[in-house]
Amino acid sequence: MSPRLYIAFGATLAVAIEKELRRQLGTVESVQVDVFLGNYRKAPEHCFPMPPEDTVAAYKHLLHTEGIPPEQIILAGDSAGGGLVMSTLLRIRDASKTHLPLAAILICPAVDLSEVETQGNSEHCLLSPEMIAAGRLGYHTIASDPTTWADASSVHCDLRGLPPVFVQAASLDYIYQHSVRLAQKAASDGVTNWELDVHQDLPHVFSIFPSYVLPYAQVGVQRVAAFAAKHFAKACTGNLDLNAGACNASAA
Repeated sequence: MSPRLYIAFGATLAVAIEKELRRQLGTVESVQVDVFLGNYRKAPEHCFPMPPEDTVAAYKHLLHTEGIPPEQIILAGDSAGGGLVMSTLLRIRDASKTHLPLAAILICPAVDLSEVETQGNSEHCLLSPEMIAAGRLGYHTIASDPTTWADASSVHCDLRGLPPVFVQAASLDYIYQHSVRLAQKAASDGVTNWELDVHQDLPHVFSIFPSYVLPYAQVGVQRVAAFAAKHFAKACTGNLDLNAGACNASAA
C-alpha cells in the first residue's frame, strides 16, 4: 500500500492515543505521541532475514541515537508488518543485550508460514490465496522447509518473555486464523498480558483505512489507541509528576 496511507494512519493514531492518554491520566497537561515510520529492505528483492535485521537496527537507533527509553516505545505493524514486529520482538528478547519495548500492536498480522490453513472468507478480503502464496515464497524462499522458518513464523516460536501485545483481528480476513493461533500459542506458553481484539464482518487491516472510506475503521483505531494509552499511562505515572511537565511517547 502507498506510504501516504500509513502517514495518514500514523497521524490519526497519534491523535487518538494522545486524547485517550490524557483521559486515562486525568490531566489537561500536554502529552505528545510521535510516530516513527521505519523503512527497511523489502521482499522479494530482499528476503528473510534482511527485513527483521533492519527493524532491529531501527529500534536500536531509537534507543541509542534518539535516546528514547524503551518504556516509551510501542512497536506496531499490520499484515506482513505485524509478522515483522513479532520477529523484531523475538530477536530483541533472544539477544539479551537490548531492553524490550513497552508493548506491541499487531493489526491482522501474517505470522504463519505453514501451508495448512483454515482461512477466513477471502471473497470480502483484500487478500487472495494467490497473493498469500506469492508473498510467502517472496519473503522466505525456502518456506517449504519448516526448519528454516525461525522467527519468520512466530506462531511456532516460544512467546514467553515478551512485552504486552495487542492483536487486532478481522473475521473476514483471509489470514484471520493467524491472529487466533498466535493468541492461542501465547496462552499455551503461559503468557497472560496479551489481548486479542476480534472484529466481526470486517476485512484485512480494516483499521488503517481512512474513515471516509470505511467509517468503522475509527472503532479499530480507538481500540488500538486505548491499549497504547493504557500502557503509556502506566509508564508515565511511574516516572512523571504530571503537574511538572509533559508525557512523551513513541509508536514505531
